[in-house]
Amino acid sequence: MNETLIFSCEGQDHEIDLLDAPDSETLRQLKAWLPAEITIHCAKIAGCHIYWPSPILAALESATDIHKLPPGSFLYYPDRQYLEIVYDTLQAETAAVTYLGQLQGTVGWLKEYATRQRKEAGSKMFTATLRLKHAAPTEPEPLLQGDNAWVRIQRARRAVWQAEPDEVTRLLANKGHNIPFGPMATADGYYRCVQESLWQLWIKPDRFGDQARRAAAINAMELGISRIGHYCHLNDSESFLLDAIACVEAGEVPLQDLFAEVILYCSRMSNWIDTHIPWFPANELTKKTLGVED
Repeated sequence: MNETLIFSCEGQDHEIDLLDAPDSETLRQLKAWLPAEITIHCAKIAGCHIYWPSPILAALESATDIHKLPPGSFLYYPDRQYLEIVYDTLQAETAAVTYLGQLQGTVGWLKEYATRQRKEAGSKMFTATLRLKHAAPTEPEPLLQGDNAWVRIQRARRAVWQAEPDEVTRLLANKGHNIPFGPMATADGYYRCVQESLWQLWIKPDRFGDQARRAAAINAMELGISRIGHYCHLNDSESFLLDAIACVEAGEVPLQDLFAEVILYCSRMSNWIDTHIPWFPANELTKKTLGVED
């Protein structure tokens, strides 16, 4: 039986009919996450869609070319853990995605919303809520006890998914030549670099041996520390990555579990910073500087 997802945005409820796919791991994790408050992000390259980060780690299911999906398609992009709604033909990007359902009604409101959100992103936080239409209340996760590296990692990952961390506020308050934009752009990219590097190790656990996986993970996280921590001074994130490196070196935590925590932490941190970057005016200024006409 098909279930209905409610996407609540700017005081209006919009229904998304989910696929009837009882064996879908993506849908299982989606339903377990709900209800959730989400931050909406503007497309940078592909164009005509909105997206938001999710704590879903699932392999590609029934791979679908993103360019073949009709307007109103609701999908999961595994490589970056995004949930998305398409409202028109995309202009770029090659991606295979997991189709999850279909937005009901016309997409005119979504096109208008996305256009406004794209232009105002960075100056205003756009949020929405997701819930199942008929769902019982969920129990909160139990508090984690202890103060070892593995517990601190899990606590930190949960915390950044609940609210924007204070270190982002501190980053935005920095002043200097090309600051805060330089650190914002750098941190956004390097969080994503760590996330995507560990995603490749997580999604293909048998591609490399255990020693190679550990070395690759440590290298990616040390690179992240060099820019996120040493350059951008996001000290809480540096501590998180140092704890993760310590866990890799100790070998006491299953790598798949550890990589999952780091992927989800870095993905959410990247997206918190992304909400403060004024992508549209930056792109308009870039076109003007380069003499590019629409």
